[in-house]
Amino acid sequence: MFGTKTALVGAVAVGLVSTAAAFAAPPQKASQQKATVQKAPQQTKSQSPSASSKTALAIQGRSATFGPYSMKVGDGLNVRAKFGYTIWDKNKPNEVNMLNSENKVYYRDTAKGWLTWSRRGLPSIDVSSVDLVEKLTVDGQPCNHYFGYQMVNGQKVKVADFVCLQKAPCDQTVVEFWSKHYLVPAKCGFPVSVSQRAGNHMEIALLTTSIKTIPASTVSFSVPKDYKRTNDKASLYFAEVGGGLSKSDLESFFQQPLK
Repeated sequence: MFGTKTALVGAVAVGLVSTAAAFAAPPQKASQQKATVQKAPQQTKSQSPSASSKTALAIQGRSATFGPYSMKVGDGLNVRAKFGYTIWDKNKPNEVNMLNSENKVYYRDTAKGWLTWSRRGLPSIDVSSVDLVEKLTVDGQPCNHYFGYQMVNGQKVKVADFVCLQKAPCDQTVVEFWSKHYLVPAKCGFPVSVSQRAGNHMEIALLTTSIKTIPASTVSFSVPKDYKRTNDKASLYFAEVGGGLSKSDLESFFQQPLK
């Protein structure tokens, strides 16, 4: 997707690209290689608590993990997708809550467990160095475009092509968690578009189509009080008896007695 500057800007602006075009990894031109800035990025500075409490971001796009999704970013992450939503709160960094809005239940996973589970099917990469390619904007937001490299058999191989916000209304803890999900360095900023190497081609992991600033007061990173906890992912979607669900809860959900 991001093999060239033209492909990157086009994908971000349009938001939707065909699978074949997105996964293509066209070779770099010599002129592009010269334009690459050979230096490590400066670490994004954390916003002060007073700044992060005033504004948040509303982001829309597509990802390999969630499919089409919308996300609120502030003192945590609130990601809504087709089959429910996921909440992570920076004040409870070691837990992730997965919610099913249809039957109002949620499953609580560890942050480590969720990061492993949510990347199922995605390639594993280990970025050891980055190049700053260019500065650009995504939906009016200043961003940096990077190439990420991994050492393979003594050779430097490009394994990531990603875009990060230069500034986001969140502290570094939030940036670090979201960056771990996409295996890119948190010092580069908050990731909004990511392609990763899988074999001999690049696969889209994250594509952002819209970024808006919203009041932080409109965003919640807490589980709603009327949701009930279940102890396994199967119950999250199939409402089996277990965890915080009772037989009467299930009978109410299915609107008939359980036999």
